[in-house]
Amino acid sequence: MSPPQITAREFEEWLNGAFIGDPKDAREYCTRTMSPNYLRFSAGGGRTDFERAVEKVTLFRTICRKWEAPVKFIVQEGNKIAVRCTVSMIIGDSPEQNMELMFKAERDDEGRFENVWELSKPIDKTAD
Repeated sequence: MSPPQITAREFEEWLNGAFIGDPKDAREYCTRTMSPNYLRFSAGGGRTDFERAVEKVTLFRTICRKWEAPVKFIVQEGNKIAVRCTVSMIIGDSPEQNMELMFKAERDDEGRFENVWELSKPIDKTAD
């Protein structure tokens, strides 16, 4: 059985939750929104399992000073979802960065993210 469709706003809220929130609540957030079988692959290398996701969410919530990620595109079929968004962020002492994020995932029967693939690339928003 496929989980219910997720709206662009709901996806934004999920993604924002990885960067914005109390670091102490990172495990609860991950448990609620990610399958215990969560696996994330980044294009170009890198793999994140559930425990590593908890660590990353805790870190991001600790050092993120700005995170804006409006969804530009979302499509779904059954338990599969694909999203495109642009991100403006400030992480730690770094200057503001902008990137395009391409995201594909499968969700479990409870709607939690399970198999995730991401590709991100820097963009120059002044070139628009």
